Amino acid sequence: MKRWVLALGVLALAACEREAQVANPAAECETLRDRDARIAACTAAAEDENYTVDVRAGALATRASLREEAGETTPALRDYEAALRLDHANANALLGRGRILLASGQLDAAGPLLVRAQAADPSAESSLLLGQIALQRGHYLDAVERFDAALSAERNSALALSGRARAKQRMGDLDGAAADYDAAVRADGALAEARAGRCWLDLNQDRNLPRARNDADAAVTADPRNVDAQLCRGVLQLRDGEWANARASFDAALAVEPGNPTALFGRGVARRRSGDNEGREDMNLARDFDGRIGEAFDDMGVETY
Repeated sequence: MKRWVLALGVLALAACEREAQVANPAAECETLRDRDARIAACTAAAEDENYTVDVRAGALATRASLREEAGETTPALRDYEAALRLDHANANALLGRGRILLASGQLDAAGPLLVRAQAADPSAESSLLLGQIALQRGHYLDAVERFDAALSAERNSALALSGRARAKQRMGDLDGAAADYDAAVRADGALAEARAGRCWLDLNQDRNLPRARNDADAAVTADPRNVDAQLCRGVLQLRDGEWANARASFDAALAVEPGNPTALFGRGVARRRSGDNEGREDMNLARDFDGRIGEAFDDMGVETY
């Protein structure tokens, strides 16, 4: 009798252990550390109709974010869209899709998604991205309000501080912009946007040029494709007579934005000052884009001839 009871106990324990070992893809989608295993769990959860619609949508949004982080933009965008077909109010999917569209310059498509994301689940990121849209549209007061909201949710957000600094700079609040750039650099010294913004602020006011040069170098190191950083460094190199270095900086900017008039004119100056008279072709092409580009370089303290 005792053996029979003991056997039943062993069987029950084994059954409990097997039940505990049964995979829960929805939970693993959020908790696993290995990326491939996590994506597999998200896929299983998304395809399992035994889960509720909001759980399946959440799994798709999580899989999308993993793909977005890996630079797999198109698959990520498809996953975000699939998540929204299941649950049109999924905040992570709205935020992710809006983020990708904003990064590709599709402001009109990104804006409504981010407004919906903020309504579904207010966050620092949704306010930050809406601030970036307002900034790009030239709606500077709105941008400041959006960045303020982002900072209320995340006090030391370097991106929000840098964005607010840029908006204040455009409105002529140079002291406010300087304070925000300083705070952004303290929060994240490797943020190219903040370093480049402060470089231009110092350059345009002809103050603290050693710091401006340090900011430009740090910004380019952090993000070689940051056009503002390459341009600010190029102008400072022209002022210091570093013709070859300046040309390299402007070439780097033109690799990202081929028609940038500041980069074209700056490269032309660097070429001419180093003895290459064909640099005038760059300068003339820049004037076709911006008839006042020469005056802008004069204002920045660059001797163009």
